[in-house]
Amino acid sequence: MQFKEIFGQEGVKQQLVQTAKDGRISHAQLFLGPEGSGALCLAIAYSQFINCLRPLENDSCGECSSCLKFQKYIHPDLHFTFPTIATDKKKKLSNDFISEWRETLLANPYLSELQWLLTLDDEGKKQGNITSDECRDIIRKLSLKAYEAKFKTVIIWLPEYLSVEGNILLKLLEEPPDETLIMLVAQDSDKVLGTILSRTQIVRIPKLSDQIIQNVLISNYAVNQQEAENIARIAEGNFSLARTLLESGRSDYHQLFAAWMRACYGNKVEEINACSEKILSGGKEFVKSFIGYSLHILRAAFLFHYADERLIKLSAEEFQFMHNFSFTLSSKNIPEITQAFNQTAYEIERNADPKITFLNLSLYIGNRLHKQAKA
Repeated sequence: MQFKEIFGQEGVKQQLVQTAKDGRISHAQLFLGPEGSGALCLAIAYSQFINCLRPLENDSCGECSSCLKFQKYIHPDLHFTFPTIATDKKKKLSNDFISEWRETLLANPYLSELQWLLTLDDEGKKQGNITSDECRDIIRKLSLKAYEAKFKTVIIWLPEYLSVEGNILLKLLEEPPDETLIMLVAQDSDKVLGTILSRTQIVRIPKLSDQIIQNVLISNYAVNQQEAENIARIAEGNFSLARTLLESGRSDYHQLFAAWMRACYGNKVEEINACSEKILSGGKEFVKSFIGYSLHILRAAFLFHYADERLIKLSAEEFQFMHNFSFTLSSKNIPEITQAFNQTAYEIERNADPKITFLNLSLYIGNRLHKQAKA
């Protein structure tokens, strides 16, 4: 992958290119950026640039033998570690799933954590993991001599899945073999072992701007201006979510959210169940995108109450609903409901019963809305 293929992030690209030119390549780096920001893409492009045989001024050439192998993720000195789901006793390491990984990454280099896990388990009933055996395999790979590249590279995607077994890698991070590049790509530093954080140089990746996402949707996906604006507004810098919204082919987010909130406020269990079934019928990726949309509306409601209305990014229909519904929301229950949404997303990703989880969420939201309305 070349830097020019990555959407936005011009400042980070320049920073990475300059470190390579100056010979200031840290052997253990952590690319820290929110989902859909392109952090994984940047890590891959950085390694490709460093190992390019005919580098350009600000990018790899994309044509030499090294670049061609990097473009297909088949370079013998490029290794990936990622969460896996053991399908049987013989398949438990990243290498056992490398074909699926390459195919998925080629189709969508901005893939999300959930999209990858659903690739391994389409029913979403099992949890991913990075095992102690995987950590030892990383050490083994990097102990070998490079086949042809200047730097042997291992990219560890989502080190949040490393618990205490991650400490196996500490000596490697402190004293890596010569001409070795270890790059971790994380979304939440709070979930990464502190012992790992302290041994890596952090490269911070900001979320994408709405304008960049709009431009990409229009130029790369033939989306009209209005639809691109709506998707970018809801995605809030997450290109992975933007793609999910686009590919879902559904335009009923607002109608479904409004009907669900009215049912929650009225404590109408039958209507709550009907709305929940519609939401859950779209699958885990749709549920995740719907929760993202719900959080978008809640943030707008907070701005409506306590900030400048000009900061609100809603359609006229969404703004009217929020305006009418605002008497049920306050500075107290908006954070509470937001936390409940985030917890629900976490539980569903980790295979909690979706119907029960959404019913509990609905009843909780109804309770918090009623309490505020009576205040």
